[in-house]
Amino acid sequence: MQPSYRFNFRPFWLTALALCLILSASLGGVLLAARNAPSDFVCLRISGNVQARDWLLDFNNSVLVSDARPLSDPFNYTPHNAWTSPDGRHYAYTLPDRSLTRRFTLYVQPNSGAVDPQTARPMVSDAIINALAWSPNGERLIYLYRDANNVPHFGLANADGSEAIATRLNTPRANEIVFFGWSADSAYFAIGTTEAFGRVLTYYETRTLRAKTFPLISILPYVENAVWAESGQRHAYLRTDQVGRTRLVVSLLDSPVHGGEELSLEMPFLRNARLFWSPNGNYLALRYNDANLNWQLVVYAIAPRSYQPRQVAQFTQGGRLLFPASAAWSADSSTLVYFRERRGGRDLVAFRPASGESEVLVERVMLAQQNDFLWAIENSTRPARRVAVPFLNERGEIGIDLMNLDGSERVPIVRGATDVENVLWSPDGGLALVKWQRREFLQVAHYLTWARTDGSDVQTINAEEFALDQVLWLREGGRFSGKLAYTFTALTRYGVELFDLTTGVRLTLARDLTKAQALSYDANTQTLQFWWLDRQGGGVDGFALDGTRRYRYRSASGGIESPHLARSPSGAHAAMYVRASDGWTLQVAEEGEAGGRRVIWTGKQPMPPPLWSADGERFAAFVSLNNSGIFGMYGVEVYDKTGELLHTYPQVPLRSVGEALWTRCE
Repeated sequence: MQPSYRFNFRPFWLTALALCLILSASLGGVLLAARNAPSDFVCLRISGNVQARDWLLDFNNSVLVSDARPLSDPFNYTPHNAWTSPDGRHYAYTLPDRSLTRRFTLYVQPNSGAVDPQTARPMVSDAIINALAWSPNGERLIYLYRDANNVPHFGLANADGSEAIATRLNTPRANEIVFFGWSADSAYFAIGTTEAFGRVLTYYETRTLRAKTFPLISILPYVENAVWAESGQRHAYLRTDQVGRTRLVVSLLDSPVHGGEELSLEMPFLRNARLFWSPNGNYLALRYNDANLNWQLVVYAIAPRSYQPRQVAQFTQGGRLLFPASAAWSADSSTLVYFRERRGGRDLVAFRPASGESEVLVERVMLAQQNDFLWAIENSTRPARRVAVPFLNERGEIGIDLMNLDGSERVPIVRGATDVENVLWSPDGGLALVKWQRREFLQVAHYLTWARTDGSDVQTINAEEFALDQVLWLREGGRFSGKLAYTFTALTRYGVELFDLTTGVRLTLARDLTKAQALSYDANTQTLQFWWLDRQGGGVDGFALDGTRRYRYRSASGGIESPHLARSPSGAHAAMYVRASDGWTLQVAEEGEAGGRRVIWTGKQPMPPPLWSADGERFAAFVSLNNSGIFGMYGVEVYDKTGELLHTYPQVPLRSVGEALWTRCE
């Protein structure tokens, strides 16, 4: 009898099952570990006005923690502030060192249109940057900051960041700046700050940093309308105390006199005041509203080596309806031009301080839709000081002449207008642009006329079918490009055009739209953007200056009132806040005419624009929980690029969402 053998499979199956469980657990652990492993730019740091509190939203662990670690690579983030030099050659900006403590590094680099770590020169790090100002000639910059020990300083450097000098300020509260800026000739700069006993105004000579300090009274007055003379050595400001008394103070910096003369205006109801220096610094004009709301204009004479103004004339410019009402000096300081209101019209009057006589230059002046051309000349076209004056002739037609501020070299550029929409000057002051209309029977023709400052090369667009709406001057490399963009209406339809004033070439970007609005220009990327509505809905377009469309995002709801757009780094997606008839909506859209789009929510109160992570896979939206944003709580919502909700932090304890950035979690 053969022996019988039976194989027992139970131990084998138990062993195999155990191995499977072990492998499964191991694999699951690996997957779980991979899922929970920290990755780049998936944690969000949010700042507000609570000092020294860093909130880190860690999406790997779904926790809200306090965090103050420095950033490992700040050049991955968008500059918090940026300043381009007046000549467009250099670019200053701040990048965060750490978020919620508001610590930054200030960099200076050649203006390449984007942040360039290869050429960036750090000026100060781990600092709170209070203010920055370029000198008018573009050769220097000054910046106010608090260092790591919270000590206030100012820095002075060349435009390229070289030869930087740091100087400690005396005041412990330097972030409360009363006045901050350069003289017109870049020879001096002034910093007004708050001391324990009051406020002080300190002038510095740029070359030697020699300083003169003028203490103000101890009851904490405020300084307004501070203005430098163009010669650079004179500075004037109005100082108002707590009970409303106003004083005029003039400082003479190239004199051994270390003080200023205060003139009591004895006008406790002085309002809307403004100071106007003559170019040679020998005259100072003060314009203000008196207690009866009438405009007053006072002219003071100041001797070359004196700081004591002497009143030489006073005029009542007109009544309550004349606003704004500026004044402006001719290039040789011989003439002060201002508006004078009279029955039957408004005149442009020239006052000549040397003789004390006045002369009417232009009668029945027309101010174009609240456009004050004297203000434009005073602020935009120095030193040419040419002015484009619309006026009404004897036949009731409007003409527009170019002339000097003393009335000389007068050249006509428009005749026969029935309405003037606006008189504009190019940013470099080289071109005058006039939008005007002519009515013929029941038809209204719209025109655009432009000319050079001297009145030469006059050109006019006669476009019967459109009216200009928003006009936008375009800059390239910090300088005026000679181009402008505008929206227009043709009957009831809208369009957008790009116009080269030097060549006269018009390039139509869009037409036959239901609406076009929010025209804007990004000088760094040279992209022109506008929001639109058509028969199918609405959206936003971005165009290059050659007319090539760079992106289009269609809105899911169709409304485009008060929009805010945030594009992903690759441009493949965009998150946007759009205000519609039923309230704000958060939407996400893919780039392109046929791109997907969806509404995520409606009716909440958004705060800052949505913020994309560096990899473009997710974005954060910030919502005020009490719909005010003032001393409230905030909700932070994180979505993937298609609009799927990933994380929600319903209550972030901050007064305001001032800065936010994506960062690493490790």
